This record gives sequence, C-alpha cells and structure tokens, in this order.
Amino acid sequence: MNLSAFQSKPFRHYLACVSIALHGMWVQRLVVAWLAWDVSSSPAFVGFTAFLSFAPTMITGPFFGVLADRIEIRNAVFANYIVMLVISVTFILLAYLIGINEFTVVLFATAIGITASANHPFRMAFAARLGSKEQLSSIIAITALNFNISRLVGPAIGGVLLTLVGPTETLWVTSIGFLPMIFLVRKIAIRPRDFIARNKQHFFKALIEGFSYTRKDPFILYIFSLTICVTIIGRGLLETLPIIAQGLFKTGPNELGFLTASAGAGAILASFAKAAGKPQQVGVIGTFGVLSSIIVPTTIILIGLSRDILITACLVALLGFATTFFATTMQSAAQLQLTDEFRGRVMSLWTMIAMGGAAIGALLLGAISEILGISFTFLILGGFTTTITTVILIFVRLSNSR
Repeated sequence: MNLSAFQSKPFRHYLACVSIALHGMWVQRLVVAWLAWDVSSSPAFVGFTAFLSFAPTMITGPFFGVLADRIEIRNAVFANYIVMLVISVTFILLAYLIGINEFTVVLFATAIGITASANHPFRMAFAARLGSKEQLSSIIAITALNFNISRLVGPAIGGVLLTLVGPTETLWVTSIGFLPMIFLVRKIAIRPRDFIARNKQHFFKALIEGFSYTRKDPFILYIFSLTICVTIIGRGLLETLPIIAQGLFKTGPNELGFLTASAGAGAILASFAKAAGKPQQVGVIGTFGVLSSIIVPTTIILIGLSRDILITACLVALLGFATTFFATTMQSAAQLQLTDEFRGRVMSLWTMIAMGGAAIGALLLGAISEILGISFTFLILGGFTTTITTVILIFVRLSNSR
C-alpha cells in the first residue's frame, strides 16, 4: 500500500481523531441492535431497527452528497459531529428519565441513521483534501481501510463494553469519542478544491448530474452492482449478530461480544492483507476483490449449517475478513475514478448502495428468520446471493472480452 498520505500532518491528525469517532459510531449501532433484542426478543424487530439505522442513507445521503460538493466542508463536518453528540446525550438522558422501550430505540436508530447519511459524504470529501494531489490515492486507500476496520472492530469493542458496563455507560463512551473531531476540524488546513464550486447551480440539477455521471461510467456501475449484491447479505448479517447469539444459540452479551470480536479480528487481518498487497489500480478491482465477493455469501451458507458457536465464530471472522477486504476495495476503486467536482455526490450514492444494502439485508434477515427460522434463512439468502454475484462477474468478464 502507498503510505505517502502519512507525510501530511493534517491527515495524520485527522486519521487519529476520525478513527475514534468512527469506532464510536459502530459501537452505537451494536448497542441499538442489543437493546432492540432486549426490549422485544424478536428477530424481526432487531432487523427493523438495524434497517432504520441504515435506511436514511438511501434517502437523505445523496442530498448531503450535493452539499459536500458545494459548501465549506469543514463547517459541514463540524456541525455533523455536534449533532451526533447531541443525539447520543439526548438518548442517554431519556434512558435515565423514562427508561428504554421499543419507541425510544426506534427513535435513536433513526436519528443516528440520518446523521450517518451526512457523515459519509462529508467525511470522504473532507479527507480527500488533507494532502496533495499526489497523495490522493494513498489518502483514499487508508481512509477506506480505516472506515471498514472500524465497521467491524467498533462492534467488537462495543460487545466487550456491553458486557463490562452496560448499554447506557457504553453510549457515554461513544459520546466522548466524538469530541476529538469536534475540536480538530475547524482548525485543520485543507487543500483547495480542484474546481470552482457551483453554488448557484440548482440543487436538484446538481443531484441529477451526480446520478448521470454514475450511470455513464461502466466501471462505477460494475462497482455499484457488486456492492449492493454483497452488502445486502454480508453486512446485513454482521449488523444483526444478536440474532445469532441470542436467537440461534440462546446466549447473552458475553457470546455476542465473542462473535463481534471474531468479526473484528477478521477485519484486522483483512487490513494487513490489503496493506501487504499491491496498491489499488485505477479501473481495476483485482482478483482478490472478486474472490472476496464470492466468499461473503458462501460463508453465510456455512453459518446457516453450523451448530457450534466456536465454528460459527470462525465463520464470522472469515465473513469479517471478506466484507472488509471487499468494501475497502470497492470504495477505493470508486474514489480513484473521481475528481473533487463529483466526489461528494458519487460517493454519497456508493454509500447509499453500501449502507442501503446493509439496511435491506438486516430487514430481510430479521423478517424471514421470524417466519422460516434463522438457519434456513441464511441458507436461502446465501445461496441466492452467491448465484447473483456469479452472474454479475461472468457478465462483466464476457463484456470486457469482446
């Protein structure tokens, strides 16, 4: 991996602070899933709350992407983290005053989903301007890797905190984790945009322009197709691990912490594998990126067949590895295709696909598990996704060979 990004002092400071904040965001999502099961004992409700924490990205994400390309990005990032802090503290106070119930869990899941839908395009547009143009590919690769590691290591930390201190105290920790970014972002030096922001352009025209750019680029469409297919099942399962821990094996927070830690370990191994490999090339996904897109759904099938929690934990680790490697590869490949002019809009659409896939997957896994049973649901959805992913890969290969 190209590590030239670390030559930039602003990027080093940013990476340290955003890593803490991102881990806190993913800890929050695990707490939501845990509380959803705790107040309902229903796989469908767990899936529904996970859906709510991701679904806003499909609706509001593209609008925030337009803003990322138009406004002062430091102010946008600052405001976003302030709102995240306020939401967390508000939920904690509600928990003390009126207790935790299904309504408050739904409210909290929706609120963090909306703020996250702004955070993704803001963060990606901001990070890309923390170094020189020559350092851009390195910045993209490292930030993508950092995001996808935190996506799995964060819940692993959350599982441990839930066991040790409980959900409310865990949320206090995540709230404190937003403070470094809040203090840093207004003072950090950033590179000027490589274009003049068209603030007078009609908002919806700018939004449509982002969709049009995406539709006309075959490589971006290829990335989007694979992302939605793989994340529906892969990320959907990792966001609903309480269904496995409590619904399949009838265990508690210790076992949930074990499963989330397994997923986090897989993510860390994926980061080493990605760092040891060749730098991401423009216009190429690569053999291991393709392979990871197949490993994800086949691992889901194996989890559906497992009846031993240790074997399941190993499979969850493999799933954490494959989803992290896949998502890092897709995010980096998409970013390298873009200029600053379209980065916020197109990457907000990629995030819409990635997070939307997780939302839909969580909802499907929860709802279908309620009807058909957990194991059978994994077998059906894993087999279907493996088939669709294979068809996409064959179609693209045949198209490129013509």
